[in-house]
Amino acid sequence: MAKFCIFCGNTPDKKNKEHVIPQWLSKFTGKYHSVCRLGGVPQRDITFSALTFPACTACNEKFSILEAQSKSILTNIMESKPVTAWEINTLMDWFDKIRVGMWLGQLTLESKVDAVAPKFHIADRIGKKDRFLMIERIKTDGKGIALAGIDSPIFTDMPSAFQITINDFVFTNASEYGLVSEKLGFPKFHKIKFHDDNHEILTVDKGRNKTKHPIIPMYTPANTCTLIYQPMYPGLRSIQPNNPFDVPYVQQHSLDAENGRGGIFLQKKDNTVRYLAPDQKINVTPKEFATGGLVECAMPTYELQGYILEHLYDLKSAHPATQQFCQHAIAMNKWRIQNTMQAYGIKKR
Repeated sequence: MAKFCIFCGNTPDKKNKEHVIPQWLSKFTGKYHSVCRLGGVPQRDITFSALTFPACTACNEKFSILEAQSKSILTNIMESKPVTAWEINTLMDWFDKIRVGMWLGQLTLESKVDAVAPKFHIADRIGKKDRFLMIERIKTDGKGIALAGIDSPIFTDMPSAFQITINDFVFTNASEYGLVSEKLGFPKFHKIKFHDDNHEILTVDKGRNKTKHPIIPMYTPANTCTLIYQPMYPGLRSIQPNNPFDVPYVQQHSLDAENGRGGIFLQKKDNTVRYLAPDQKINVTPKEFATGGLVECAMPTYELQGYILEHLYDLKSAHPATQQFCQHAIAMNKWRIQNTMQAYGIKKR
């Protein structure tokens, strides 16, 4: 198996190493020298300090800027300090990086790279599709890192949603075409179709120019969580005539309309979906709450993965083998949720 740069996918130039779980984060949680226990990562004696993958020196240096910016933003959120819409946008980029990086890293550790044959790498997926982030804060005296969702068949084939817990903060993150656009008043994405080679085909219609609840069915606002949404449409403004993105509503609710970067929308405590002005500062830290444990927090992540695959993709257009795999993967997630909730006595949130 040839080694590739985790950022660009090419043979590493002036070979370097990338910590998929950033060094500052594993040190911040006191886990830098601890053995990883990260869901789908094989239970071997790999410490966070040694959990590295090949990278080009130039790529590593380029993304170190995003890392430094995100460290500051994430720290502010966990210290209940206000952040701007632009800073949340940067943090969304960081979650894209971590989610895709964990996917590629796990494929490498499990020797599945050749079988899955990933068609994209970190640099290809940052800021490309609609994004979602839920922030929760749980009552705990412990420190550490935990991941959920990365051990499912859906994630192995399509890294659309995952969860990472950092000390007492739980971050659930997802990204896919059409995940939040229509419900936020942006153009509507029809179900993603598959070409003969399973290539994705997109069709987009004009939007309603207003929000509609719920944005994502399994996630509803509460006093104990903050929901953040961002529609994304880079490269989609010219895919068809009379482009539905070239309308005042989209322009007025985007951070960078020219490059297809939608604005930040926030839902907290009630059903009101607020569009945040680019430089508006706001505290997004949620109220702390007692939970039955990380297992309870993780279940909606598996539900979200199934929702994305089942409701955003036109599985009937896929090759029969792909259809069979997708149906099996969806069933596996439903089985996991049902059995875990029964075993732990968890009630649906």
